[in-house]
Amino acid sequence: MKTILVPTDFSANAYAALQYAAQLYAETECTFIIVHSFENQVSHMTSRVDIAKTEAVVAEFYSTYEEQCDEVKHAIAKDVPNANHSYKTIATSLTLARAINKLIVKEQADLVVMGNKGSTGAADILVGSNTLAMIRKIKKASLLIIPQGFEFKSVEKIAFATGFKRPYSKVELEPLLELVGKTNATVKVVYVQKKEKKSDEQRANAHQLHEILEETNPENNWLPGTSDTYNAITSYIQKENIDLLAMIYYKHNVFVRLFREATVKDIAKFSLIPFLIVPAQD
Repeated sequence: MKTILVPTDFSANAYAALQYAAQLYAETECTFIIVHSFENQVSHMTSRVDIAKTEAVVAEFYSTYEEQCDEVKHAIAKDVPNANHSYKTIATSLTLARAINKLIVKEQADLVVMGNKGSTGAADILVGSNTLAMIRKIKKASLLIIPQGFEFKSVEKIAFATGFKRPYSKVELEPLLELVGKTNATVKVVYVQKKEKKSDEQRANAHQLHEILEETNPENNWLPGTSDTYNAITSYIQKENIDLLAMIYYKHNVFVRLFREATVKDIAKFSLIPFLIVPAQD
């Protein structure tokens, strides 16, 4: 049984992400946990003086948002009916990132799926603040970000972007291997070659990666480093009709980093395909 956490702000993009997850895992027994955080409303609308009033407001929030979460649950069960799937809902006054991290441990969840736009829908907001917070703060689970307006299609080509700057482990890459095994997708290892030659360390790490991915028959794709990493990868995605982009996100490694945090954020903002972020095993 797979447990998938799906945060929602009740926007169309959040619901589309839930639909994508339900369709992606159509053949898998799953429990989807729909999570809404109303922490912002609590911090802005409650009285710091009148404790009784604060408690009443929080109780009203719980009632309101639990009801809205139930509406989402009933909608997805109707729109994407599947005997393999069950749904739970949680409304919380914790911050979304804290709530998700707690649920990952409590529910033994290994995947979080969310949209890349918030409920504002403003044209100048390229990615929701909750999504950015999750990229920075999520622990012990992969994050799958679904672009706004993206309609589900089968995953046939997965691009795994990497720089070979540090060793890999099978445990670390298990989310990618699991997804490949489920979809039978082709894995295309993508490396933006900024220098003429890889270092000895990079070559050793590349060999290790291909040993781990051996059963998937990965393809190597060395991209010329004539432009920045983001432009090189997104151009490749469009040219090769890639269905999903995957990366490892290194948070606190002071010696080596695969990509700068800004690069990961930029790709999450602009990517037109689902983006799987696998947390590093630091």
